Amino acid sequence: MEATTRRRSLQERFESTPLGRIVISIFLLVTFVALLTANLPESRLQELLLKADHRYVYGVGLDQAWGVFAPDPRSQTINVTADVRFTDGSHATWHVPRRDPVIGEYTDYRWLKWAEYVVSPAHTELWKPIAVYVARQYATPSRRPTEVSLTNRWHDIAPPGQIPDQLFQHEQRFYTLRVTDQMLKGS
Repeated sequence: MEATTRRRSLQERFESTPLGRIVISIFLLVTFVALLTANLPESRLQELLLKADHRYVYGVGLDQAWGVFAPDPRSQTINVTADVRFTDGSHATWHVPRRDPVIGEYTDYRWLKWAEYVVSPAHTELWKPIAVYVARQYATPSRRPTEVSLTNRWHDIAPPGQIPDQLFQHEQRFYTLRVTDQMLKGS
């Protein structure tokens, strides 16, 4: 008797209506098509479909880069940092967030994928927003950032079974932004 008299949740009531089932079906269909689009081989068709659904694909994390496996896996480590200069002449260094090695792996992965994209000249549209984000992270009433420079430090990964004699470090400062008050305020 208790099971029949309990109140159904809003979700249960929504799922039991014809409109609810239609909305859920459309959501599943859109997600399935977006997933297929993200995993198509690089082609003109994939390019056209991604123009339509790229915000959804990347927003919910359905994108997948299989290049890590074959035919040409990444052969370098990357380390993106931002040098923040302040009005008083001091500076600080921002690093891509890394949390504890157990739980953090699940959240850090998104930042590491982001770092792969941000160092690419094909994704210059990411440079200014991250520089503004970093500036806002360091801004305080007594300490105002004036400039943010993004740098990539990397080294080549040795082939399996080989231990490198010395890690050859490369460094490239790839973007510098003069920070304005409007940027710090969000306008």
